[in-house]
Amino acid sequence: MSQFMYVEKNSVFHRLHPSAKIVGLAVSFLFPLAFTDPRYLLALWLIAIPAGVLSGGFRILRKMLGFYLIIIIAGFFLWMIFTRGGSQMVSVFGIKLSREAILFSAGMSLRLGLLLLFGMIFIASTRIEDFHFGLTRLGIPFPISFALSLSFRLAPIFSESAAAILQAQRSRGLKTSGSLVQRFRSYFPLFVPVFISALRRVDHLSIALETRGFGAGIKRTSWVEYRLSAGDYLFLAALIFIGGVCLYLRVKGLGAISLAL
Repeated sequence: MSQFMYVEKNSVFHRLHPSAKIVGLAVSFLFPLAFTDPRYLLALWLIAIPAGVLSGGFRILRKMLGFYLIIIIAGFFLWMIFTRGGSQMVSVFGIKLSREAILFSAGMSLRLGLLLLFGMIFIASTRIEDFHFGLTRLGIPFPISFALSLSFRLAPIFSESAAAILQAQRSRGLKTSGSLVQRFRSYFPLFVPVFISALRRVDHLSIALETRGFGAGIKRTSWVEYRLSAGDYLFLAALIFIGGVCLYLRVKGLGAISLAL
């Protein structure tokens, strides 16, 4: 949730109460988890795509597109290779696989992609301060909510620090081109300065927290305040309705790929 992940917009997702977005994110995870059939998951993608456009989640997706596709494609092939069951056999690149196993693998890949996209929608529309505020308003203890929000803050900070160190080393003649092995050898020495930089930041953070009385056991206040509106309740009601429909279809035996032999 650093500046390169949060998208500054005035969308309906940005205007929602942070607690409503946190609860909505948890509920939305139920949608893809209810199905393994790719046809039902594609229908959920029709809901997720407009949300990704409005919230700015697709801007994050463009930045991480290579990593995103690697996860999806690798997951598909791994599930396809290790999934057993099914009766209708087909040949893929000379390997005998069941039609059900291929459909199941496609469904699991689409499910993983949806889960990642829902997370990007949340990150693109929620500041770190708002995330922490929403957690505390949900009754999460302050140390836990602070640690969770801090984890989102430190990950991009370390990434930016690594990028700065890489650029500094390139300006000093470090070659990062060539084969995969050569690039790994070039990047490997960078682990030391990145690790030292991370330790330095953590040490400075611990000193700053101690000087501000972290763990004093008093009630914390927030400079930013939100109130639940009718739009927040409508947003949660819509997600709960969609989640109820998904669970109902799943209980009725729809949306699942049977792998019985």
